[in-house]
Amino acid sequence: MNMIQLEQTKNHYLLTIPQALMTRAKKIKPRQWDPLGLVWKYPRNKDTYELLINEFENDVEKVEITAPRNAQEDQSELLTKQNKVIENLEKKVSSLESSLSLVENQRDQYLSSVIQLTARVDYLKNDSSDLEKSINKITKQCIGDNHYLSSVIEEIDFDLMLPINLQTKLEKILKSKLKGHKHTNNIVELIHACKDQDLLSVDAIHLLHGIRRQRNLFAHDAIDPKTRLMRVIFVIAAFSLVSSEL
Repeated sequence: MNMIQLEQTKNHYLLTIPQALMTRAKKIKPRQWDPLGLVWKYPRNKDTYELLINEFENDVEKVEITAPRNAQEDQSELLTKQNKVIENLEKKVSSLESSLSLVENQRDQYLSSVIQLTARVDYLKNDSSDLEKSINKITKQCIGDNHYLSSVIEEIDFDLMLPINLQTKLEKILKSKLKGHKHTNNIVELIHACKDQDLLSVDAIHLLHGIRRQRNLFAHDAIDPKTRLMRVIFVIAAFSLVSSEL
């Protein structure tokens, strides 16, 4: 059994060594003899660590002592741990945001379905077929039977989803009118782009914004039910008036 042993505590290194080799222990300073533990005690610091290793490394089966880390190393390790925690939290936030976005999209889809069903029910409750024919006839007269937008009225159902569906058609028409101009699907930006290029008159711009506002009201079901039909008529009228510039 090896009679030389090196151990450590939080603040000290402990050396167990035979009496015959005591002079080797005394070579390392500062030191203190512990009569109760029968060990030599040395302060746990980098200098003492190196002295003990240089003197006794070949005399022990396995070096159990370690050099104390400096404050910079501790701070570096702390920062590494903190950065890891932050990274994990950011991933959780990203995941939650993704889940929230999915839920919001599902909510919008459900709301849209509810609005469409409500609109269909309201439409069926009101015998408006004759009114629809009359309005379609007047609209085509305003637009012109040979105008390419005349077919848009035929393609869109005369119901309470008309303001929403008509804006979708308008977005495609405005994109075509801009001819490759860099734009987005946002109706407001499309209108502004047409305005900036003097493609539409001030009156047409106002009419398009009017259609956009009515579409938003219908999409969020933020209107008085008694005014719905008249708002649909207003949207058709605005579309008819602006068609001459599209």
